[in-house]
Amino acid sequence: MEKFKDSIYNISQLTKRNMLIFFKNKTTIFFSLIAPILILVIYILFLGDMQLNLVLESYPELNLTTSEIRGIINAWVISGIVGISLLTVALNSMFIAISDREKNIIHDFKASPVKSVNLTLSYFISAFIITFILATSFIIIGNVYLIITNGSMFVFSFGESLKIIGLLIIASLSSVITLMFITLFFNKTSTAASFTGIFTALIGFLIGAYLPVSFLPKNVANFANLLPGSQATALFRNVFMNKIFNSPEILNNVDTSLINNLKDQFGFNLYVFNYELKPYLMIIYLIVTTIIFFLLNVVVSKYKKDRN
Repeated sequence: MEKFKDSIYNISQLTKRNMLIFFKNKTTIFFSLIAPILILVIYILFLGDMQLNLVLESYPELNLTTSEIRGIINAWVISGIVGISLLTVALNSMFIAISDREKNIIHDFKASPVKSVNLTLSYFISAFIITFILATSFIIIGNVYLIITNGSMFVFSFGESLKIIGLLIIASLSSVITLMFITLFFNKTSTAASFTGIFTALIGFLIGAYLPVSFLPKNVANFANLLPGSQATALFRNVFMNKIFNSPEILNNVDTSLINNLKDQFGFNLYVFNYELKPYLMIIYLIVTTIIFFLLNVVVSKYKKDRN
């Protein structure tokens, strides 16, 4: 019992230490938030009108006002911002572990009574809490933006809010575990920083945060939709975009086939090799891939420990 209490104390103190390091480092916070903020700014200044004109040209028979079409596009872009924030924040939160390896601080911990498993758990728990908090902030900001631009239809009920929290927990776990595995192979922050730049630029396209995945070549789209981040983003699209797709204005004035076409175009409906993935399948997929990457983390960590 005493050993268990010591482990809990060590994990809590190390987690606190990791979070203090992250939130005191303004550069890390900046690079965690820059991609989602840039997407919103670029969308407001440029992409919003482009997407609106594209929908108007593609669906001339669409019996919706400009404001209602903007509502669909706004919900799509906010979902993308939430999706990319989960990944960029999770990745940047891993720089604490990378920095500890680079400075050999991790060896100091291992030389102390702190167990390796407790240290690893502290990195994971702090990264999860950081990712969850900052992604929640983006959801709140995004929802306020949707309410300001499109009105009360985007006010979520208590049940819908609980659903969003549940999705955030699953998506945060998935993002952190996946990126924790990838960053196990980095021992220098400079190398990780180079990877971060490439990752942030590429992942925005693959999860449909910059442009809908339907714009990508079919083979690329199939690969993109297999990524856990894409499925997490699609789940948030289902929540946000359902608010407007289920509104009386659209249900009463737009043909069902047109609604389905819009859902396909904006990644509401997710397809892998022409098979449509329902939300419950996406949740199962996220849970399964999280377990797989967790096991990979254990195997690689053990291999690196034995090798050292």
